[in-house]
Amino acid sequence: MWEKYSWFILAGFGFFSILFLVLFNLFKEPEEYAEVTTFSSSEQKTIESTAKVNTDWYVDVKGAVKAPGMYKVKEGTRLMDAVDQAGGFLEEADRNQVNFSKLLTDQEVIFIPKIGETPPTIQSGETIISGDSSSDETGKVNINTADSTELQTLSGIGEKKAQDILNYREENGSFQKLEDLLNVSGIGEKTLENLRDFITIN
Repeated sequence: MWEKYSWFILAGFGFFSILFLVLFNLFKEPEEYAEVTTFSSSEQKTIESTAKVNTDWYVDVKGAVKAPGMYKVKEGTRLMDAVDQAGGFLEEADRNQVNFSKLLTDQEVIFIPKIGETPPTIQSGETIISGDSSSDETGKVNINTADSTELQTLSGIGEKKAQDILNYREENGSFQKLEDLLNVSGIGEKTLENLRDFITIN
């Protein structure tokens, strides 16, 4: 009987063996693909973490503050925040000459003058000594520190354009050169040329 039906038995055994292997691989493949996907996601997170930009800045606070020195700040820090890190103002500090809302830049030097003291307006490379009033000794308006009223004293600058300048400083930080005014809505080459002799960024 075995000899008569042996080939049926062998064929059946072979069929079920192949079926088992097919089903085994069918259920195994999704798991393997899931492992690969998980690994790729983890690797991507590692790359993103490594490529993360360090936004720490450093500023030097001098003058009439309780603890002058260099302080680490984040991008978007205001002048008043840096003064607070330096312990706050001394009693003799002339706060009227300071623009509390000024956005700081990396490596900036902040000078807080005393009452009756003339603040320096020195520019050296990328470092600007600030904390002064909106007009320097030549009478020019400092577009980095002037408020809306002071900006409107300039020819061709009304309330709307003055606010646009303040909005630009709010979003982008201090003007690095006079030509940056061209990035302000409503200010073109002609307006800039008319203002050039009456404005400063120092």
